[in-house]
Amino acid sequence: MSVGDLLGRATRKFTRPGDSVLASVRAAWPEATGPGTVNHAYPIRRSRAGVVTVACSDAVWAHEMDARAEQLEARLADILEDPSAVSGLRFVVADHALPAAEPEAAPRAPLPPPDPAALARAADATRDVEDPEVRELLTRAAARALERDAES
Repeated sequence: MSVGDLLGRATRKFTRPGDSVLASVRAAWPEATGPGTVNHAYPIRRSRAGVVTVACSDAVWAHEMDARAEQLEARLADILEDPSAVSGLRFVVADHALPAAEPEAAPRAPLPPPDPAALARAADATRDVEDPEVRELLTRAAARALERDAES
């Protein structure tokens, strides 16, 4: 018996049938439904028969998703390359089961210009770079690195 067989036997009792399929459905969900839908409709479980239950933020989303159920099933089958992965979709209002929306990152303030001495040393190191845009980027990056080295 191989190590893989032993590990499979050991972990099989800790997983439920369909867990890996549900994970695949969840991964394919944004592509199948479109970008922002995850905040309003998200697969939460899959029955042994292959019916995926989708938690929706409210009745309007549940109704809208139910109207698109056949299309979504077909898209999921295409994305997962497995027509038997999802045998049906069931939409329920369960806003408590939706994943928390990721907070939007606050815009970062622009960095102050590099120290003129560090910039001069960096420009000297990058003078042989032919492309002016690449040379400017490398010069600024090198100047920041030189500033960090001077601080430590």
